[in-house]
Amino acid sequence: MLGTCSGSTNNCTGNSFCPDSTTTSTDCLPCKYECLTCSGTSADNTICKTCRAGMYLTTRKTCNYCDPTCLTCATSQYTCTSCREGDRPRGDICVTPCTSKSDCASNQICGNTFCLTCFSACTSCVGSLVNCTNCSKGYALVGTSCRHCTARNCDNCDGQLNTCKKCNSGFRLQGTACQPCAVTNCSNCAASKDTCELCKNNYSLSNNTCTACAENLNQQCQCGMAENCTTCGASNSGVCGSCLPGFFKGTDAGSDTCTACSANCINCTSNSVCTSCANGFFLKGGKCVVCDDANCKTCPGKKDTCTVCKDGFSILENKCIKQCSSRVECKSNQICDTICKDCTGNCATCKGSVATCLTCESSFILDGGKCSSCPNNCVNCDGDKNYCKICKDGFFNQDGTCTECDGKNSEKCTCGEAVNCATCEASNKSKCGTCIIGYKKADDGTCQICDDGYLMMGIVCEKCNDTCATCSKGVDVCDTCQVGHQITIHQTCQTDCGTVLAEGNACIGDSAATCGDKVQTTECKCTNAKNCLICNHNNTKCGSCLPGYKFESDECQKCDDGAEQTGAFCFSTRKEYVSLSGGTVTKIVIAVLVVAGGAGGVLTYYFIKKAKK
Repeated sequence: MLGTCSGSTNNCTGNSFCPDSTTTSTDCLPCKYECLTCSGTSADNTICKTCRAGMYLTTRKTCNYCDPTCLTCATSQYTCTSCREGDRPRGDICVTPCTSKSDCASNQICGNTFCLTCFSACTSCVGSLVNCTNCSKGYALVGTSCRHCTARNCDNCDGQLNTCKKCNSGFRLQGTACQPCAVTNCSNCAASKDTCELCKNNYSLSNNTCTACAENLNQQCQCGMAENCTTCGASNSGVCGSCLPGFFKGTDAGSDTCTACSANCINCTSNSVCTSCANGFFLKGGKCVVCDDANCKTCPGKKDTCTVCKDGFSILENKCIKQCSSRVECKSNQICDTICKDCTGNCATCKGSVATCLTCESSFILDGGKCSSCPNNCVNCDGDKNYCKICKDGFFNQDGTCTECDGKNSEKCTCGEAVNCATCEASNKSKCGTCIIGYKKADDGTCQICDDGYLMMGIVCEKCNDTCATCSKGVDVCDTCQVGHQITIHQTCQTDCGTVLAEGNACIGDSAATCGDKVQTTECKCTNAKNCLICNHNNTKCGSCLPGYKFESDECQKCDDGAEQTGAFCFSTRKEYVSLSGGTVTKIVIAVLVVAGGAGGVLTYYFIKKAKK
């Protein structure tokens, strides 16, 4: 801002002024660039009071540039009042001290300890000021002199005064002569007189036509070397008067040029104050803020509210969604309707419209193109919406109804992919919390190994015989026995006779008997000796071993050859029986003879009867 002023108050800043005859509060106006201070009735009608450095105030109250040799000057361009650093005054001019030509400018020579400027038409000279080696535009070097070109409208005649090499602005070279450009107000035209390459100052080139510059045309205006102008300066056509969109012209020392606005700003009044933003940005407090959606073209007022999307996107609920051409571009739970739209109504897939279901989400069943709810806590009721097939984690299926698992039922609880669960983990419903009867929980949280007293038969844990504590070869083949039972040589468990058993006796059935007296399947009690069939003479050690054990040093501790060890026990793989007492053997022999005698008598009677016939 340049400030404001009134008849009694002047708050104008920089090189600005308060319009003459101002009585009410009004905005200060900018001086022309060359004026340091000024006065006037309007921005287009001012007079300079003081000039910028390097310029002087003329009698017409305008500012002109000093001669390049002067730092400052007064009354005329050659009346130097101060010199550049390193130069010194000589009369009204400034000269540069020198010891050789290298200390001087290209159009100077070193003479009498200071630099002297060549003859005005010379751009370089040697030895003397009139001994030219190069000439200014419009002149040609003839000998050591610069002579004006005689060819009309010629910029460079290069040796022959009437033969032009380059034409002035607005003309084109045709042979050795300069012909006017056919395009009005054209500065440079191509070999074809009908094609303009550059317009004169204050004109814009468009479609091979030079049009007078105007701010509302938003076209590049030719203003000397200045760039990005829409109009040139009022008093100097070599500077910008106004700028193209995306550029601004300041009011300070840089006001002759058009400076680019900040990034993403289309129009601005300064580098810090934007008035309109590029696509994908919105204006907030003079700044351009990016829209939240990268595919948004316009989000006026709010960065998260899009009103216009970029090409290839459509707006949906203030968001820009990529457009689709076919169903294959969408997710499985979407259809293509200009954009990919999610199926609704608990559809897993849909067709034709978002509400026409082909398949349903978990816990729903397809019913006439719609998805109906399964029973409570059910994830799959395929075929009957009133009968559940698969329950949610933490529930078990009881005749189509899902009941919460509490570990008190023998039913298997659903816990993700886990099997044989009685309950699920509280923090992770996809793992077992406890196992159903017959299974025990492993370190990895699964229930796939059998508990003690159960045996894996295929993929199911079957209960061992009630007398077995553990079993590994069959449910009736015990490895260890329940309390109050003892193992037999047939890997079964029979009732233990307990403390009533005397030394030298074994438990046969439910009662004690002398070892070796009958078929004996359990160990004989021989003090602390184990696995004895019979005891030694004083019942302190083994006399012989049960089948499956090796008799060594009156002990039966090791398995016999061919026997299998199961836990702490050895079992023979051959069908063996314990030895019988003498009385038992006698009774068996008599029984055999009786049977044999009876059979013989029958045969004798048969043959006698046959002979009598």
